[in-house]
Amino acid sequence: MKISKLTLVLMAGLPGAGKTTLARKLGDGLKWHVIDKDGLKEKFLKQGLYDDEASKVAYDKSFDAVRDVLTRLQSSVILDSAALHTFILENALEIVSSVPNAQLKVILCVADRDLRNRRLRDRSAQITAIRVDPATIADYLQLFKHLPPPPDNLILYTNRSFEECLTEARNYLIV
Repeated sequence: MKISKLTLVLMAGLPGAGKTTLARKLGDGLKWHVIDKDGLKEKFLKQGLYDDEASKVAYDKSFDAVRDVLTRLQSSVILDSAALHTFILENALEIVSSVPNAQLKVILCVADRDLRNRRLRDRSAQITAIRVDPATIADYLQLFKHLPPPPDNLILYTNRSFEECLTEARNYLIV
C-alpha cells in the first residue's frame, strides 16, 4: 500500500453517522494525525466561550493544525468535522492548494435518521447538537451538495458493519 501524496481527509456527515469513530480508527491504522474539531470546541466552551464563538475558534484552530501537519510535519491528516458549511470545504481546498504534493479526499458518512439517533442515544453526552435532522437519505445528501461529487469523495453508508466501512475507506485513501 502506497500513498503518493500528502492527504487531507475531510470527514463529513451529521452527528451519529460514524465519522469520529471511523476517523480515529483510520488515523490509528494509517498513522495519520486526526484533528477533532468538536473536541477543540468543547475545550473552548469549558473556557467560557459561547457556542458560536467556540465553534469559530475551533474551526480556525483546526485549519491551523491541518496546515501545520501537512507543511511542517509533512504528514497526512484527517479533519473530523461535519463539513456542513461551504467555508469548511473552501478552507480545505485552499490548504491543499498551498501545500506542494497535497490532495484532498472527502469521506461523507451517511446513515439514516433512526441509526443516527440510536447511536447518539447510546453514546456518552457530547457537545454536538443536531441542528438538522433529515428524514430521508436523499434529504441527507442534499445537505452536502456543496461537496465534490465522486470520485473526488467517497459516500460511505455506515449502516454496514464497521469493518466493511473501514475497509472501503482505507481502499479509497490508499493509492
